[in-house]
Amino acid sequence: MNVVQLKNISKSFNQSLFKRKEILTEINLNIQKGEFVVLKGANGSGKTTLLNLILGLLAPTQGEVKLFGENPKSFHSKIRLGVVLQKVSLPKNLTVKELVNLLRSYYPNPLSTEEILSTVNLKSKENNWASKLSGGEEQRLFFALALAGNPELLILDEPTRNLDEEGFIEFWEQIKICREKNITILMVTNNQADFTYLDNLVTKYVILKEGKLEENIIKTVLVEEKESSKFKETNRKINYTYLLLKQTYAELLQLVRTPLYLLGIFLLPSLIVLFPMNQKSAKVMLIFFCGLMLLILAIERLGKRIAIERVEGWLKLLKVTPLPPSVFFRAKIIITLLLSTIILSLMFIFGAFKLGIDEYLISWLAMFLCLLLGIIPFAIFGLAMGYLFNPKSLDSIVGLSVPFAVLTCGLPISKAKWFSDLIDFSPVYHYGQLVLYSANIKNDNNIILHLVFLGIFSLIFYLVSIWAYKKDQSLN
Repeated sequence: MNVVQLKNISKSFNQSLFKRKEILTEINLNIQKGEFVVLKGANGSGKTTLLNLILGLLAPTQGEVKLFGENPKSFHSKIRLGVVLQKVSLPKNLTVKELVNLLRSYYPNPLSTEEILSTVNLKSKENNWASKLSGGEEQRLFFALALAGNPELLILDEPTRNLDEEGFIEFWEQIKICREKNITILMVTNNQADFTYLDNLVTKYVILKEGKLEENIIKTVLVEEKESSKFKETNRKINYTYLLLKQTYAELLQLVRTPLYLLGIFLLPSLIVLFPMNQKSAKVMLIFFCGLMLLILAIERLGKRIAIERVEGWLKLLKVTPLPPSVFFRAKIIITLLLSTIILSLMFIFGAFKLGIDEYLISWLAMFLCLLLGIIPFAIFGLAMGYLFNPKSLDSIVGLSVPFAVLTCGLPISKAKWFSDLIDFSPVYHYGQLVLYSANIKNDNNIILHLVFLGIFSLIFYLVSIWAYKKDQSLN
C-alpha cells in the first residue's frame, strides 16, 4: 500500500506580476507502508516545498498528492500522521502537559499523556511552561507531539536539530522502536551525525536537485498488509463538541494567564466616569462607547492573536493535525465573546450606578444582547485579517477601524445624499441601528433589514476568512 503517492507534481510561485519560478518539476514518488525514506538536497532545492505539498499545506501547480490514498487535507489522512516541523514557536502560556493533552485530544486513538512524556524523557518537565524549555527539550517536545496521535506515518523535518547528546541518542532509540512497529517514516536532515544511524535503518534515499527528483533505493521492504484495528479507526466521525471544549479550554487558559493584558482591558470601563451625568446624553454615549470598544476588541483580539500565532508557526503545526478549522475559529470567537461579556457587564454597571441611568431590566438585557451579538461579524472579520496581515499591520487596521466606525455609524456628520447612501453598506451602521432600536433611542425602525444585513456581512466575512485560511501566505 502506498502511504505517500506523488504523481507528476510541479510547483511554482509568482516572482513578479508576469513571471513565475518553478521550484519542483514533475515529481513522482511512492512511499510504501513500513519504508524509511530520507529526503536529501541542498538548501533551496525544494525540500520544504515538497513536504508542504505532502502535508496539504500547499497545493501543487499540477499533479496529484495522496496520503493513505486520500487528499492530504482530509481528516482520515491526518489522524494517521505525526509531524515535526521547523520554525515553530510553542504557545507561551501552556505547560508541557497541557500542550500534550491538547494535541492528543485531536486524535481518535492517541497514546496516553504519561506514555508520550516518558517516551521523550520529559516527565520531570510536565509542569514547566512549554515555551521556556531549552532548545533540546523543545525539540523533544515537538517529537512528543508528533507521537501523540499514535501515527502510522511520521514526517520529520530536521528532528535532531538542537538536541544534546543524551537527547540525540534517545531520539534514535525511539526511531528504532518506530521501525519495529512498522511505522512509515519520511525524514529530512542535514545533520551528518544522523547518517551513522540512518545507514542501518533507511530503505530509500530521495535526492532533490534543481527541483527534480532522484531515487536511490537501498533495500526493499516487503510489508504484509493486513487489516488492523488502527485502520478501522479511520472510519470514526469527528466529535466536534469534544474538540471544541478542549480547544476553548486551552484558549481560556492562555487568556487568564496574561494578567497585564486583562488589566488593561478591564480598566476601559472606568473611562465611563468621564461621561456627563445627564440621563439622556449619558445613555447615548454609553451605548456608543460600548459598541466602539467591543468592535475594537473583536478585531484586535482575534486578528492580532491569529497573526501572531501564524507568524510564529504554531498555526502551521495545527493545520497538519485533524483539528477542523471551524472548531479552531469557534473557540477563538467564544473566548472573544466571553471577554466581551465581562467588559460589557462592567460598563453597564458603571452606567447604572455612576451615571444614574435608570432602565428596566428587560431594557438592559435587550441592549446587552444586541451589543454582544452584533459584534460577531466584526469578530469574523478579525479572523480574516489575522490570516492576511502581520501583527504590526493589524495594529494599523485596528487604529483605522475607530475613525471608520465613527464616520459610518450613522452620526449626522454630513447631509450629503451620496454619503448617507454610502453608509447604508457599512456593517457598523447596521450594528448601530440595531443597538439604538434595543435602547429605544431614535432610529429608522428597519430592524429586520439591519439583522439581514448583519447576517450577510457575517457570511461574507466568514467566506473571506476561509479563503484567507487556505491562502495563508506565511507558507509560501
